Amino acid sequence: MVNERLRKLLPPRSFRFVFSLMYLGVISTVVYFSLISRCQMQFVSVETGMLFIVFLTLAGLEQWERSRYDGVVPLRPAVMLLLMRMALVQAVVVVDCSGYAAFLYPLIPFSAYFSLGSRVSNAVTLGYVGWYFWQYRPLAVSGAGSLFDLMIFAVLMLFMLVLARVIDSDEHNQRNLELLLADLEASNVKLQLYAEQVAELAATEERNRLARDIHDSLGHRLTIVNIQLEKALAYKERNPDEAEQALLDAKQAASGALRDVRRSVSTLREADDGFSLRSALVELVEGLRNGRFSINFEFSGQEDSYSRPVLMALYRSAQEGLTNIQKHAQATAVKLTVYLEEAEGKLILQDNGRGFDATTLDELAIDQYHSFGLQGIQERLELVRGQMQVISRPGQGTILQITVPKNATVLRRINDEG
Repeated sequence: MVNERLRKLLPPRSFRFVFSLMYLGVISTVVYFSLISRCQMQFVSVETGMLFIVFLTLAGLEQWERSRYDGVVPLRPAVMLLLMRMALVQAVVVVDCSGYAAFLYPLIPFSAYFSLGSRVSNAVTLGYVGWYFWQYRPLAVSGAGSLFDLMIFAVLMLFMLVLARVIDSDEHNQRNLELLLADLEASNVKLQLYAEQVAELAATEERNRLARDIHDSLGHRLTIVNIQLEKALAYKERNPDEAEQALLDAKQAASGALRDVRRSVSTLREADDGFSLRSALVELVEGLRNGRFSINFEFSGQEDSYSRPVLMALYRSAQEGLTNIQKHAQATAVKLTVYLEEAEGKLILQDNGRGFDATTLDELAIDQYHSFGLQGIQERLELVRGQMQVISRPGQGTILQITVPKNATVLRRINDEG
């Protein structure tokens, strides 16, 4: 994973381990100068044994602290460890006869900085500076320390304090980076879950789109076929010419249904951006010319600046409205008007049929067997932030008004083809 590769590029969790080796290296230097350089002591002696015991004890303390607390030491153990280090370093100073053991003092504030904070570290630093002046008297003529040793002591003390701050800042930044990597990994998991949900929603939306297409296009055509066949059966004996015309109209509607099926199948393979609302409505109206009612169609405005989902929503609304009129309205005259204005598109479908009580429209919407068409219209309009209004009274016909904003933000992308 990417996060694992990033973690491999990170430095170790703490640089204090490296400086613990440096800590032991300074002690080894003190041992060297104490035994060989100045004191000329034999390698095997009580003092040498004490120095090595202190050496191993300090090393053991460092290792135990890292393994037990992993850099985060509670207050009480931190104080105990600080006191133990101070005692061990002081033991080295007592045994030392070279004067270099004083250079171990700066390592105590260095260790205290990480476990007890900067204030305690600064206080310990001031304490050791005062102790150095009291014990070695570098400014006195008869003092054990020289001004050169004082300068080295001061520089080393300042260096260790600055170094502790740098290491602490680096560890803080590293912890933040690890937290960011953890958040990135969690976000990656969430993103994968969201991607799966989007894919599932897209599949569901596509199924709903196909269901609407089948109902709106193929269902409309089959309704016309059924009506024309009923008309042919009714006029078979009384008016053979009318019955024959009804059969021709049924055949034409069946051919249109077949074209709709082919168009829907082709759009599953390749999107068709050549949809024209005016042409589609003209074809729709022409197919109803010889039906149960006369139809007047008016179209105004330019559709070039309208998006395909908006135009398709208007077309499906007109198609479903005309289908409902054929099924239920018992109308003799229908008027379809479309206005494509600068700010919005409007569709008005009016009939002189039997009408119904518009207050019961919400109750009818619950029954999918009676109002699936209106439900489909409403779903399409919701996608393009459109509105539907139905005005009707028993015996006074019905008016279906559709309004769609021209620059509507599509809530979910739909690919309505044909």
